[in-house]
Amino acid sequence: MPAQAEKSEKEILNELLGAEEKFPVIVEEEPKVEKEVEPLVKKLEEEIYLTQPVTDDVGQPLVSSPAPQQPVIILPLTQDSFNQGLKQKVSTSIRWLVEWCRRLIKILGPQAIFREERGSV
Repeated sequence: MPAQAEKSEKEILNELLGAEEKFPVIVEEEPKVEKEVEPLVKKLEEEIYLTQPVTDDVGQPLVSSPAPQQPVIILPLTQDSFNQGLKQKVSTSIRWLVEWCRRLIKILGPQAIFREERGSV
């Protein structure tokens, strides 16, 4: 069965229709750049930033330039509850929440901050 999965459509058609009709199997390759043109062709991989958003006839924005964002992530724990959760057993849910927050702190660094403690009213 794996041999059939590797066959192309044309090869399967050749087997089904028999010897009367044959469809040639053509392997297409990527066109090669000629040596004369090669120094003139270069691949650009950089972000394009628009100075103004692209709008339609009515004035609705279609495309706007992406603004680099550095969002601040507020973790669902305070510093005290984080420290207490580290001392809990692995079988408790607070420990798993603390481990998840620890992972976010490692990934995001200074963007992840602890929730502030609310004063008792």
